[in-house]
Amino acid sequence: MMRKTGLALVVLMVGLVVSGCAPLIIGGAGAVVADEVIEQDKGGDGLF
Repeated sequence: MMRKTGLALVVLMVGLVVSGCAPLIIGGAGAVVADEVIEQDKGGDGLF
């Protein structure tokens, strides 16, 4: 899980630097993190 979280953070930081669509990127990263948490807690496919 740490590798996926680290990768998500790197993608988020690069996206913030390159893109003007920061709210969209932050929302997408939040959805990915929420999905990971649900997967860890309940197993299965998570939210998506």
